[in-house]
Amino acid sequence: MSAQIGPIGQCGLQDLPELLRLSRAQEWPHEEEDWRTILAAGEVFGHRSSASEMLSCAAMIPYGDSGSGPLVALGMIIVDSSARRQGLGQALMHEAIHRASSAAASSPLQLISTRDGRPLYEKHGFLQIEDLYSYRRPATDTRVVPADLERDQELCPLDETLKDAIIALDAAAFGHSRNRMLQQRIAQAERGLVLFDKAKPVGYGLLVQQGDLANLGPVIAPDDATALSIITGLMSTQSEGSAFRIDLPARQKALFPALESLGFTENDVPPIMLRSSGGAQTSNGLPEAHRHYYGIAAQAFG
Repeated sequence: MSAQIGPIGQCGLQDLPELLRLSRAQEWPHEEEDWRTILAAGEVFGHRSSASEMLSCAAMIPYGDSGSGPLVALGMIIVDSSARRQGLGQALMHEAIHRASSAAASSPLQLISTRDGRPLYEKHGFLQIEDLYSYRRPATDTRVVPADLERDQELCPLDETLKDAIIALDAAAFGHSRNRMLQQRIAQAERGLVLFDKAKPVGYGLLVQQGDLANLGPVIAPDDATALSIITGLMSTQSEGSAFRIDLPARQKALFPALESLGFTENDVPPIMLRSSGGAQTSNGLPEAHRHYYGIAAQAFG
């Protein structure tokens, strides 16, 4: 097999069927629309065989400086089962580190690791900065009732006129500008809600459908109570029989009992890992701004 493996090359829309095959082989829930969003938001590269089959892939999503410097989210790191133990994973990591360090402003790399991938990432200078809790709620016949809001608060549908406001909210909460990714994710979303307090937007959430699974995120909110209002507001718009998923950083543990009362159970706890620019070791955790960051967009986006 090794003689049939070509060099790392860039991927595009023409590679959608092969990229989808790779992620489905991992039993990941990604649909074609997810890959389209990833390709539009960043860059994807990988190895091909002599027959033009994708043997590996990785995605890099760049985020701009919003007070915490630039950042690159690294995700969708896959090596086909037929090509493992031949150094393809190592090559993908070298390529990602080279691309991040070659940018105009050298950028740290952040990823959410699988259990199997962690030793590889640690070997390349990544350190765990926080746990991510992945919660799922199976399909039921019970429709969710939105949590109560305070007197001056209101949830409104996200429309074109509110996009700039929530992109700014997101940058303040995440610590980096995710404009390009969010533009794509909003277009992909089934629906979005914006939380107003005294007529000012203070939070938002998106619901993105993946087959029978409704993904809740990103969710940005001022506090636990408003985060729960956004989450239940999104859930209440779904028909009965929909399954849900939300992934939350460990620092939001105070919200977990409320999610469990809605029928969510813990499904997985992968580590959030960071490699500082230049490879310097750090494990200082997520930026303080992340206290308002309740639900991630997707593990591919960091």
